[in-house]
Amino acid sequence: MKIKNLPQIILNFNICSMFTLLSMFLLKFILPEGNTTQFLERGYMLVGLIFIFLSGLFFFSLIFIKNFRLKKKIDLPILEDLILLGFPMSPVISYVILNIEYLDIIGLLYLVSIPFIFSYFFSFILTSLFSYFGSYTMLKISGLALSFVILNMAQITNNPTTHIFGSQFITQGLYLIISFTVIYLLYSFNKKITFIAIIAFMLSGAVISFINNASFNDPNKIRSNEKLQTFLKYKKNEIIYKKNIYVLIFESYANKETLEFYGFNNSEQIDFLEDNNFTIYHGSYSNGARSLSSTSRILELKNQLSKDERHYLNGNALVLDIFKANGYKTVGLFKSPYAFGSSPISWDEYYPKDDVTKIGGKTILKAIYEGYFRFDIFDDNYDNSTYLKLRNNYLSSRDDNPTLFYTHGEHPGHSQNSGVCLKNEKQKYFDGMEKANLQMKNDINVLKKNNPESIIIIAGDHGPYLTKNCTALMRYNQKEINRYDVQDRYGAFLAINWPKDIDVQDYNIQIIQDIFPAILGNITNNKILFNQLKLDRRFLDEFDERVAGVNVKNGVIIGGEDDNKPLFENRSYQLKK
Repeated sequence: MKIKNLPQIILNFNICSMFTLLSMFLLKFILPEGNTTQFLERGYMLVGLIFIFLSGLFFFSLIFIKNFRLKKKIDLPILEDLILLGFPMSPVISYVILNIEYLDIIGLLYLVSIPFIFSYFFSFILTSLFSYFGSYTMLKISGLALSFVILNMAQITNNPTTHIFGSQFITQGLYLIISFTVIYLLYSFNKKITFIAIIAFMLSGAVISFINNASFNDPNKIRSNEKLQTFLKYKKNEIIYKKNIYVLIFESYANKETLEFYGFNNSEQIDFLEDNNFTIYHGSYSNGARSLSSTSRILELKNQLSKDERHYLNGNALVLDIFKANGYKTVGLFKSPYAFGSSPISWDEYYPKDDVTKIGGKTILKAIYEGYFRFDIFDDNYDNSTYLKLRNNYLSSRDDNPTLFYTHGEHPGHSQNSGVCLKNEKQKYFDGMEKANLQMKNDINVLKKNNPESIIIIAGDHGPYLTKNCTALMRYNQKEINRYDVQDRYGAFLAINWPKDIDVQDYNIQIIQDIFPAILGNITNNKILFNQLKLDRRFLDEFDERVAGVNVKNGVIIGGEDDNKPLFENRSYQLKK
């Protein structure tokens, strides 16, 4: 390196820092509040200090180089360099593949075009203006690295256990620095090699995402319609007690034993339910630890699902088909279209009416720029008061035809799922429990007044995620996982109001997916339906991620600190000897 080039080299880095500083500052106020804006706010302050230092260093170098001249030339983008946009666009392509059920063609184009324009502007247009003073190559690669980090922020922040030195900001910053360094060195060495590397990077990410999102279609599995026809052919399976059925799912509502471990006393609510003729199934759990995996199996009654989980929540499920064939009207009420995918919606009546694919592109893009794929992002577009009003109307209405009503509310709710427990995490959940209990009392009072002879199911879908890191436990050693960690993810409250004129069988109900096998066994003449329809009493979803590979079989823990012990000490069902 020649000494006379030193001021220009320092200036190149200085102009890059100025470009990064300005970009971060502007984006802090443009992008929606979230992980990305938090990074930008801390980032531009740090880059500002670097800019001041480099500015001082530049002017100091001019003392020794008297004849230094500014570049004073604007460089323009080269067509072949557009291939470089594959780098920041690679996470977007992965997001598209992973969320394809939310996208129609317009949403797809929207989701791809906006990040493309975003990346092009910050990598080629804005950098051209700054190139008047510094290296265009260095500037455009700075823009590419910044665009990549922003568009990949959701993935970067997804698992806090992988953060370097336990710091999200350090991890984000290193992504930016390493991205810039690798691409710059490759580009300086050989353009063609850089292009090939970026194409390979984008394609490999797309392939991995495609594999992760591949359907579980198996031609050997019995399809729902075939299973339905087989079910209906048997005369004893005909529903003879055509009671209205109300399934009220309360998000992450935990068992009494688990709540006591948290420090929450729910005895008053239990007493209320028992006073209103509810049977409490203590120690119940779900075979899935996510809303979609748990509730889709409640409706479809299949261990291994052959389609995307949302397909069944759209109303295309065995249970709903059985009741429709017996003259029932089916109603699905949700606070947002989170549960709806691209499959046809088959509920007789449902809410929200909007096609989820119409807002899918917009919603996913918002999540990308927030830097966090939060579970409740679809709720942003919907007024909860409308949902609550409809819920009350359906529960109070009387219909000549029997009705199967299904709803999934928002309370008490689970942790924010960032991977780090907030200081008020438990208190927030306790507040949610109070709201859920009030809603539950209102629902029951309305039903007892207007539909006193109905079957009422009160259930949680899974646990609230309040132990350890308040999210999935994939990075933990299995020996660190105890009974309460498993309860916290898979435990789910269950209570059923059985009408007095039904001779209720003791079916040893154990999991929330037993709801409809038990109901059908009690309202038909086929008393062995429960055993015919019940699902496996084990975890069927990603238990290797949720609880580090610990499973539960027939109420007994397999693996972990409490291996071979009951999942719940306080339980209503009998364990197999």
